[in-house]
Amino acid sequence: MRFFEVLAQVVGLLVLEQRLSYQALKRLFDLDDAYIEDLKVELIEVRQLARDHKGRMLVWTGEGLTPRAASQHVVHDH
Repeated sequence: MRFFEVLAQVVGLLVLEQRLSYQALKRLFDLDDAYIEDLKVELIEVRQLARDHKGRMLVWTGEGLTPRAASQHVVHDH
């Protein structure tokens, strides 16, 4: 799976769940630490859709975006 495909799926999950642990992401998508770091940079710094909580999880901050709108934002933004 390509990076932006994983990113879109993670955004969709974040919208629905509001929080996702890095461990859950590793298990769900079979990711290593470097990949998690890349996702964090993209979601937290670049797109400003999430924040880190205690180095253990992502917390959704993209208020007002539905799962579909959030995923389209990621797909069309690259």
